[in-house]
Amino acid sequence: MTKKLGLSLMAIAVLHQLVGLFFYSNAIQDIIQAGFFNSIVPPYWERDAAFWFFMFGITLFLMGWIAQWIHQHTETIPRFFSGGLLILSIVGVLMMPASGFWLAIPVAVLMLRIPQESQHRVIVTS
Repeated sequence: MTKKLGLSLMAIAVLHQLVGLFFYSNAIQDIIQAGFFNSIVPPYWERDAAFWFFMFGITLFLMGWIAQWIHQHTETIPRFFSGGLLILSIVGVLMMPASGFWLAIPVAVLMLRIPQESQHRVIVTS
């Protein structure tokens, strides 16, 4: 089960982006119609929210990808990564209870349960 936690984060990120397409479709159209470049400046707060929503989704996907890679190559995930994800998720839930931050909490908790020492540790260079 723990071998797929990075993929779980990536799936949450894809879901996040799909939700963003639904909720921010008008803002996305406005950004495209404005020519994309420098189209997210105040007073366009909806565009700003859409931008950061999608940027977080991309960041979450990259976090899942790196977690998956690290776990495949070292059979562990660093505690600072798992703990940071848990703190980020808890703060997100406290600030926005009606959000998807809840989805990352079980992933972070399961990541924290992965043993830190492995007999099959691989050291990756270059």
